[in-house]
Amino acid sequence: MFRKSTFMCSSFPGSAWQRAAPEALPRFSTQRKHECLAIRQAVTAIPWVATQILGTSGWYCSRSVIFLVCLFLFLSNDKFALSQDTKPSGLLVLKKGAMQMWLSVPGDSVNYRGTRFDHSGMIQKIQVGDHQLCERWHTGPSNPDANDDVTGPCEEFGNAKPLGYLPSRPGTTFIKIGVGVLRQPEETEYRFSNVYEFVRRGEWTTENDSSSITYRQRLQDESAGTTIGYEYQKSIRLTDSGFRIEHQLKNVGADSWTTDHYNHNFFLIDSDKVGPNYEVQFPFLIKPIRRQASFDDTVIILDKTIRFKELVGTRSFFAELSGHSNKVNDHQFQLKHIPSGLTIECKGSSPLSKMNFWGMGSTICPEPYSQINLAPNQQYEWVLDYVIKTVASH
Repeated sequence: MFRKSTFMCSSFPGSAWQRAAPEALPRFSTQRKHECLAIRQAVTAIPWVATQILGTSGWYCSRSVIFLVCLFLFLSNDKFALSQDTKPSGLLVLKKGAMQMWLSVPGDSVNYRGTRFDHSGMIQKIQVGDHQLCERWHTGPSNPDANDDVTGPCEEFGNAKPLGYLPSRPGTTFIKIGVGVLRQPEETEYRFSNVYEFVRRGEWTTENDSSSITYRQRLQDESAGTTIGYEYQKSIRLTDSGFRIEHQLKNVGADSWTTDHYNHNFFLIDSDKVGPNYEVQFPFLIKPIRRQASFDDTVIILDKTIRFKELVGTRSFFAELSGHSNKVNDHQFQLKHIPSGLTIECKGSSPLSKMNFWGMGSTICPEPYSQINLAPNQQYEWVLDYVIKTVASH
């Protein structure tokens, strides 16, 4: 019933769980971690007390007591009871060669539940040998319901306008691909930074093996008098040189529709803060437009390369990078971490419609966009290939 890492066996002196500090207990709030540690201290005292009173036989009797205490805590204490709305929180780990990837899945208590990003493919951590490619860029307690508390190469559809969104029509519904059916509030235009009311969350099916996972979702909305809908499949596969994200999107509605799609690529190498230790290369001569004032204060543009003048710190930077030809060959970038020599190369199979570049001290984000236009029953497929090169692999 219990694995060796559960409460029943963790009372042995010197066990890893017994030595853990609150911050070392994963997937729990700070309060929950301290509650776990308090119970741990009480439970681990049982064998010692029993031995002092009853001798060796008391030690064996204490094991049964510990088991019953743990069973009672998990079944009767509402602080440890599992939510009816979510599955037990735990990360799926994909492995291939030197690469490991930790993901949460839709419906898990730690998976993103906001109204902006695609809920599938939420990568929490990527490890290649001794190198870590991403980590949580927000500070403070994690909040899966927040707009952008996400990590790694996560994706968004309809950043400019979701399916069925009609400006200045409060109360009407629209579809955010990979998210669900949402309701429009009092507003004159869609804003990706807003938090919207859920009318219906999209339901997912998932399947995985040791080195890949596939997500599927079908969603339709008929509240506007016509059927708007899609079928969506996304697969993440580890490869010999990195990983790839494969997409299939089909229009299952009554009318044609258009959506944008991009990967936000929240990267940070080995926890090294963004600054002169990074550079990003593109296949076209960079011409920044629509940029924040802090962009010019922060970065240096050398033809096709972006470098940093100094540590970014708490500032953020943003610019849309023009100069590309809206072709497939421009749908790529290379992020290099100079001290380690590690590079992340990303290539897309669809024509590039836009390239944004955003970041702050805790993350660096090249954001390649594609435009997708689908008639009823039409399907589109595209891929993002990530090649990871370390010093040893060069």
